[in-house]
Amino acid sequence: MDHHQKLVTSKRPYLLLVIIITLWGLNFIISRFLCGLDPVRVSGVLFALFRYTLGAVTLVGVIAYQRRGPRAILEEIRPHRPLILLSALFSAIFVIGLHTSTEFITSGTSSIIVNLNPIVVFLFGVLFLKERLSLTKTVGFLLGLVGGLIFLWTSIIIVPGIELGILLALVSTFAWGAYTITLHYLEGVDRYVVITVTMVTSSLLLFSFLLIMLFQGFAPVLILDVFSISGILFVGILSSGVAYVLYFTAIETLGATRASSFLFLIPFVSVVGDFFFGEPPELVVLLAGLIAVIGVGLIRLSGLGEEHKK
Repeated sequence: MDHHQKLVTSKRPYLLLVIIITLWGLNFIISRFLCGLDPVRVSGVLFALFRYTLGAVTLVGVIAYQRRGPRAILEEIRPHRPLILLSALFSAIFVIGLHTSTEFITSGTSSIIVNLNPIVVFLFGVLFLKERLSLTKTVGFLLGLVGGLIFLWTSIIIVPGIELGILLALVSTFAWGAYTITLHYLEGVDRYVVITVTMVTSSLLLFSFLLIMLFQGFAPVLILDVFSISGILFVGILSSGVAYVLYFTAIETLGATRASSFLFLIPFVSVVGDFFFGEPPELVVLLAGLIAVIGVGLIRLSGLGEEHKK
């Protein structure tokens, strides 16, 4: 392999991460456009169901392409069924919270709140897994916590009436943190199998939840036009299906810690949607959000530093 080929190969996983961060950041923008802005085209709960169902179908296709039969998958997950069911439940709560939150708050606000989840994982790791408390992690935690609290407080003061959206985003934050923690206990199980089974199970849970809501008199909004169909296909197939394939490809080269350390950049993509939709955040809110994102970035990058020391 010549120098040029080595250079291309070394940059490839980082190019994949740029694509992944963009796709996952666009989830918030598209959700805000379809679920929160007039005319509302899709209810958040329905959008969540479509997203995960299409993502599950895409991942099932990948598993089929890899020629993994149902028997092999069942054998893989059999010892971990309770934990996978728990992860599916947390994942379902996460996606409902995320997409219903964008009915009330901007894509950037939702993204910054949801991406505070490493703080939840950090606290769990320190309290229950006895992880080492490094200076970088401590500073990152304090910045993330203080910046996040200021961000939430100033958002509520400046834009009264967004409390429900913030609450839903916080539910999503804790649910995704809990989901991430379950993955810690599923290390060693095939990643494709775990995410595929989790997303299929989450889709079934979402469908059951929607049925209950329909029986309770809930009337979901669904306007099928070029915008809603394109958006749903994008977040379902690309952002929830293909993006995971790309992410696992990057993990194979960089390792899980290094690959995940860059995901704190997702809110920077989503905030672009606020300006595009004419909903730019106030300067004080933006600065508080930036502090929180930097704190989360330090927590993620500190994991990379610890990996290098091993």
